[in-house]
Amino acid sequence: MTTSEISLLDTNVLVYAADVTSPFHQDSRDLRDRGIKGEISLCVFPQIFYEFFAIVTDPRRVQNPRSQQEAALEIDKYYRTDNLLKMFAGPDLITITLGLLKRYEIRRQEIFDLQLVATMLSCGVGRIFTFNEDHFSKYQEITVLKP
Repeated sequence: MTTSEISLLDTNVLVYAADVTSPFHQDSRDLRDRGIKGEISLCVFPQIFYEFFAIVTDPRRVQNPRSQQEAALEIDKYYRTDNLLKMFAGPDLITITLGLLKRYEIRRQEIFDLQLVATMLSCGVGRIFTFNEDHFSKYQEITVLKP
């Protein structure tokens, strides 16, 4: 495993890596594979797996939805990969979330991205790879990277 700073893989990177029709497929797959090989330090949180499942099994969100079994197998593959770190928020998650809610104005579904940032801070992760840069750019506590 490399000693570089750990970065979170956002859900959209895993979704695009799984979708060969996406214009972001190659970049997403390359980034994911570098993490799986241990060339760079990447992590995921349980929330990423749940969002991945929700997206890839939903015919309204993807052109070729996967079955429940296919999506679960993909998640299991990531979960069993030694070089892709699986991290879990600490007991400070709610305190961090409330602090972020005081600092940033968010609405409706934005709470889920804020919660992802709170989990990053709880786990000591300061960087996120995402194609949704605008969802995270307001958070001064983290660095947003495009794959």
